[in-house]
Order: sequence, then structure tokens, then C-alpha cells
Amino acid sequence: MWDEVSGHHAAPQLGLFADPAPAHQTTAPFTFIDLFAGIGGFHVALKALGGECVFASEIDKHARQTYQANHGIDDALFNDDIRAISTDKIADHDLLCAGFPCQPFSQAGKKKGFKDGEKSERGNLFFNILDVLEHKRPKAFILENVRHLVNHDDGNTFATILDYLDKADYQVSFKVIKASDFNVPQHRARVFIVGFDRCSVDTRRPFVFPTPLLLTKTMSDIFNAPCEKKVGFTLRVGGKGSVIDDRRNWEFYRVNDEVRRIGLKEATEMMGFPADYQFPVSKTQAMKQLGNSVCVDVVSAVAKSTLHYMQQNLRGNDMEITRNKGELSELYAVIKLIHQRLLHYGDAQGNPTSDAVRVIRIKNGDTALNLNALDIEIIHADTITKIALSALFSSEEISALAQEIKAGKATFSNEKITQTTELLQLTKTKGTSGDKADFHLDFEEGNLLFADQGIGIKSFLGANPTLINASQATNFIYEISGLNPDAVDDINHIETKSKIKDRILAILNAGGQFHFYGCENKTYESNLRKVDTAMPSMMADALLAFFRKKITKYLAEYPKTCLAASDDVTVVHIRLRDFIQYSMLGIFPNQTWDGNLSANGALVVRQDGELVFYHTNHYQQLKDYFYQHAFFDTPSSTRHRFGQIYRENNKFLFKLNLQVRLG
Repeated sequence: MWDEVSGHHAAPQLGLFADPAPAHQTTAPFTFIDLFAGIGGFHVALKALGGECVFASEIDKHARQTYQANHGIDDALFNDDIRAISTDKIADHDLLCAGFPCQPFSQAGKKKGFKDGEKSERGNLFFNILDVLEHKRPKAFILENVRHLVNHDDGNTFATILDYLDKADYQVSFKVIKASDFNVPQHRARVFIVGFDRCSVDTRRPFVFPTPLLLTKTMSDIFNAPCEKKVGFTLRVGGKGSVIDDRRNWEFYRVNDEVRRIGLKEATEMMGFPADYQFPVSKTQAMKQLGNSVCVDVVSAVAKSTLHYMQQNLRGNDMEITRNKGELSELYAVIKLIHQRLLHYGDAQGNPTSDAVRVIRIKNGDTALNLNALDIEIIHADTITKIALSALFSSEEISALAQEIKAGKATFSNEKITQTTELLQLTKTKGTSGDKADFHLDFEEGNLLFADQGIGIKSFLGANPTLINASQATNFIYEISGLNPDAVDDINHIETKSKIKDRILAILNAGGQFHFYGCENKTYESNLRKVDTAMPSMMADALLAFFRKKITKYLAEYPKTCLAASDDVTVVHIRLRDFIQYSMLGIFPNQTWDGNLSANGALVVRQDGELVFYHTNHYQQLKDYFYQHAFFDTPSSTRHRFGQIYRENNKFLFKLNLQVRLG
């Protein structure tokens, strides 16, 4: 009987099997991406099911050679370091696949899990997958890892993974499957995690894992000669060579009463790859690559069930639309702007002034709204429609909507908002990947007309709005000198409520010193240098001051609190004001910045629902308000992989993450 663990995220159950897709079931064409791609086990299985690979990522140069030799993927679609690419550069896709690094969780490894600081913190690379899921929203995903992931750290690591996937609004199921469950004579127990986007797939019906097959193929078939073992050892990487009767043996078999070592031909077949699969590397590398790969037959079975479920349960256009507070706030701002037309500038404290502009046109995606006296002219797809202003929200309904958003859950639906967006043909409320503007305005100020002005929205109806979002790209790296290596593990195991501060202080107390080493994302570092050549090191120093609590949280405190008397505090204030303006209106951390602004201003939705306006026409007020109210926030250190010592290139390194909100 096979060993199994399966279940759904909300209530894991043992031994649950549902009916798979019919054996004859064919799938419609679909696109997929292949993360931590190795030599292409997922690719082989999914291509055979009708899939098109639109992006792959693999850092190991030898594995990349093998992948390229067999799949001929375009260089533009074949990334190396998953940490170094913006999710905006990844193509849209239906299915995400990833066999993320297993060494931190494997029984043969050190089982450090998320705290693995070796080889670029391989244990935390799961969060790169999460970033892609949250930003690209594929309909489904399949993840694969060693079975010990389920029980690592008494189940806490796996519970954390499931919780993050659930919060990303994916319905998740998982199951430990052996290769021998699908007629491959190899133990190779791996956990498969399958998830579906609840917004695009109706997940009320339980997902179907494939039913195991009768094992008819044995190691005798693999060797093409009588073998004393029916099911082979798990093919794996490394390990010590040993004699056949050693308990550590995993590579020797008795075949025809002779001891034979597993070879490349046998290993290729045991992993389900075609016999003609090309390995343009050494035999040692090829065996390592196969041991690191996924079993093609198992992936094929799981993928067939996943695709069948996804395609049979796609939601239609009549589904109830749920939006988060940020999306609702942005729609609220547009609707309120349509009503009031007159938009007052804000002062340095966020209060409206007597200066105002008159809005005459709003452009949102492919739709333009001309605001006339009593009606709204909607221009969309070369058609013009007029509706009366009275057909939209009344002033009372707008006020009630602001209160509903403030009191609402993280995501919820509002039927009137849905009706209004359909009526106005509003197709988007977010800026594009290279645009800081959420919509564009034409407005009059005095006798001047300002056309096509890109405007971002910052709303206080939900959580404090972000000026710089936390991501891998906003990690700052520090080299630690003078630290005794014996102190590293003790410092990393500090788990107090203020663990980041306490780890920093422990490093300093142990004689360690922090030196800015560089931004994790070199594009962001280059962008910051375009603001000022000293900006990366300046922000690194300010960030360290925040995490060690030399300042409370506001960026504007840093110059007057932390700089030496000889420093020109006024100059640093000026530089930081520029940094905030450019971060808000121009800079994306993971995209090369050309020095121009893609937005001209911002619309702030106050907690009382009123709107105040900031624009580069009044740049002094804009800079004053956003700089004085910009504060450092502390994102999840697990999610963004910072706050512990790790070793790379024979250096002790430490990361801190930059996230800035508006207070």
C-alpha cells in the first residue's frame, strides 16, 4: 500500500482520493511557466498535454544547458536568477509550475527550511513563487517538493506556506505521491501542492487528485534483465558511494546475480524522460540533474487532473466581483471626482486649501469621461454614450460608500460599484507596469488647460497607503565585519517580538559592524543613484537607523537625529524630499528608470472621504506633504527574506527591507 498524505488547506484529511480526469480526457491549449525548471521535467509533461511554455527560470548553468538542448526556449524567455526579475517581465499564463529548492527541507539535507542561509537563501525562494502568483494571477499552479516539507519544523513551515497561498486567494490541495503510484519503479515520495485562483475558477467542488495506477513496471524492466528489487531506490543527488548491502546504498542493484550501478540510461527511464533526451554535460552532471528533477509520469498525472479541473470550472462573466479596499478606494475616488468636479489642492498637513482646479475629463484605461454640466459623455471603442449624472451615486450614497469601505473586510463586493463601473465602462483602476498613474485628468487652473495629467491615488480608507512597496527588489544588503562565526547561529535564533532590532543589537554587541554592501536588485540601486549618487548608502543608513530604533519611523527624522554635526542636514533633507517625489511619481524598483516622471501628481483620499490634490505645478506643497508623512514600515521578514545573517561569497551578509507608507 502506498504512503500518502493529502487534503485541502482548510481541513487536511488523510487518504482522500477523488476521481481523476478520465484517462482519455484531452486538454484545451494552455500556457505555463516553469520556475526552478531544472532540466525540464515539468516542460516535458505539460508540452505533451498541449501546453506552451511562455517563461522559464533556472539558475544552474549546467541544467540550463540541458534544458536548452531539449526545449530550444527563446533566450528572452529563459531567465536565470528568479530573484533578479520583475514579475512584470513574466508573461501572462494559465498554469504556474515550480519544483522549488528542496535541500532546506530534505531528510538528506540539513533541513533548515526558511532559515537556510546557504547559497543565496534557497529556503526562502518559495516567496518568489508567491510574488508571481499574486501579481500574474494564473488560474492554477502545481508545486513540488520533498515529502519532509509537510512535517518540517513540526508542520509549521508547511502551515506557513499554505497560509500564504490561502491569503493570496488560492484554493489549495496537497498530497504526498510516490513515483511508484504511477507505474514508475522508484519510491521517490514527493508532496504536490495544487492551487486554483478563486477569482477565476469555481472551487466549490473538491479538486480531484489522480487515482494511483497498478504497478506493472519493475526494475527488471529498467535493467532489461532480472533484478532482485521490484521498486528501485529514490534516485538522488550526491551521497556517499557504498557497497550494495550498506544501509546507505541507493545506487547499486543485483541484476542477473551481478552487482550493477545505476547508469544514465536507467536513470533517465526511472525519471520518465524520453530515451533520446539530450544531456550535453558530463555523466556526473547528468546524473545529478536527473536526481534533482521531477518524475515526468507523476507530473503528467497531476497536471492532467489539474487542467481538467481548471478548464471544467472556469467562472463566467456573471460571477460576483469582489474587490479589495485599495481597488474600491480608487473607484470611489473616480466616482466622487465625477460628482464634485472642483478639486482642491492640499497643504503640507493634508488639509484642503483655497486653491483648486476644475476637472473636465477623466481617462481610465480605454475609456474617457467628458464631464459636462448635467451629463457625462463616455467615449469607449469609438462609441460615444451620454448618461445623466443622476444615474450614478448620489452625494449621500458616496458618503455611505466611504464608510462601507473603511468598515469592510479585506475584500468584498458592492453591487452599486459593479453597476457603476459597467455603466461608465471603467476598464482599469491601476497604473500599468511602467506607469505610476492610476488614471489621467484634463483640468483647468486659472486660464490654463493641463491635458492628460497622470494621477496616482493614495487612499486612507483602508490601511495606510504605500509609497514604496516591500519586495525582493527593495532589500538592502549589509556586509558584517568583525563578527565571530561562532555567534551566527545564536544570533539567527533570536525570536523575540522585536527580533530584527535584537539581532542587530546582538551583532553590534558581539563586535560586528554593518557596512552597506549594495541593493539586492542592482536596477534599483542604479535608479537611486540617478536621484543622487549617495542615495543608496544614505537610504541604507536611514533604514538601519529605523530597524535599530535610533529613530521612531518617519524618514524626516533621520537627518536631524542621526547625522553628525558636521553634515549639512539641510542638503540631506532636500535629497530625501527628491527621493520621495521620484519614488512616488517615477521609480519602479525593478525597472530601469529613465529619469522622467510617469505621473504628474496624486489624489489623496482622506479618512473622512474628502479628496485633496497634489501636483508638480505646486511641487513645494507636494514634496512637503509626502516627505513629512513618509514613514518606514516593517513588512514580513519571512516573506521578504531579510533580518538574519547568511553567508555568500565568503562574506557574512544581512538584509533589511525598505517599505515606505504614508501616514
